[in-house]
Amino acid sequence: MADQPDPLRCDPLGAVEVVLPRMGSLAPVLAARPLRPFSPEVLGFIDDLGRRLRTDPALRPFPELVALGFWARRANVERLRARFEGAWPEAVRMPRGLAFHVAPANVDTIFVYSLLLSMLAGNRNIVRISSRARPQADQLLARLAAAVEAAAPEVGASFAIIRYPHDDAITAALSAAVDVRVVWGGDASVAAVRRAPLGPFGTELVFPDRWSLAVFDAGAVAAEPDLPGLARRFVNDSLWFGQNACSSPRALVWVGTEAARESASAAFWPALETASEAAGIEWADAHAVAKLVGACVEALGGRVVQLPTPSNRITVLRADGLSGLGHAAPAGDGFFLEYHAETLAQLAPHVARNWQTVVSHGIPAQAWRSFLASHMPHGIDRIVPAGTALDFDALWDGVDLLSALTRLVDLRV
Repeated sequence: MADQPDPLRCDPLGAVEVVLPRMGSLAPVLAARPLRPFSPEVLGFIDDLGRRLRTDPALRPFPELVALGFWARRANVERLRARFEGAWPEAVRMPRGLAFHVAPANVDTIFVYSLLLSMLAGNRNIVRISSRARPQADQLLARLAAAVEAAAPEVGASFAIIRYPHDDAITAALSAAVDVRVVWGGDASVAAVRRAPLGPFGTELVFPDRWSLAVFDAGAVAAEPDLPGLARRFVNDSLWFGQNACSSPRALVWVGTEAARESASAAFWPALETASEAAGIEWADAHAVAKLVGACVEALGGRVVQLPTPSNRITVLRADGLSGLGHAAPAGDGFFLEYHAETLAQLAPHVARNWQTVVSHGIPAQAWRSFLASHMPHGIDRIVPAGTALDFDALWDGVDLLSALTRLVDLRV
């Protein structure tokens, strides 16, 4: 029988642009051996990259890049290693091999989190990034390039960042050859990539469209001694990335009495307006128009009232009841739907599979534990305090990424 052609030597890959390493190709990545999980070479590279992102004054206008730098701190990586090594101590963790990451277009830093975690797992990596030109992405790629040049040779040979136009043949060639495929993006992106079959030993992680919200105890907010601080934290949760990050809240549910809801709502939204203006987030007339149109769309559906706010920077529509909770908002950039529940339990019938992050304030952890244990909702993957919705972790969308990017050798001799 004639040898089967190597899928990675097919013609479609001629259209692939290798962004990093500079003037590079896919050949070194395909030829490299996997590194062991948490290898010293990778730890040094991540530490250096984090330092560059944290300390470069040119990156101050890009807080998402600085946040990535803080995530890459050695202390945080060591925390990940302790959690990683604490599970299954009788087994040996091994890299899966070659990983293919498909990054989203709307959040510039996700591809680096995905890449770094896979590198910590010891994998070789091919990362497809968007061709959309954004200053954040250019700045990030420049720091990555500098860190690679300063790193051990094994690091530069362990990954390639690539671009190519939508091309099923290229995606198929890569997918057939890899051991794990990681797809970040909307439902349509996941469906498009899944047209390309994996090899018989390939596995897959997908992160499709998600929806997030805030659940605040109304009495706690009404009595909050630092309401401006809470508003600033909520700006960080919701307004960066134009409210388009999967973990950015699109709705706020007040839990408590009607009187507490009225008091909390009347205080919170003006504070959020002030905080959003002070944050210096990009603001355009188009945002105001989109929210006006969105408000009209919601009004056509009935049972909503637009709350007064000082400007169109923040738009809030109060819904009548919880029946529409979880539907896609028609606008972002400061567009919120407000709901009211007398008890946390009233949320349970409305939780859907695509619910990802709940930003919680004033509701104790034990109350959430009881809610989850009593109702076993099919959705909700994260419950986090205000100000941390966009903080990335190796536990994401209900998946332990470091574990999923490795395999276990059961060693019992």
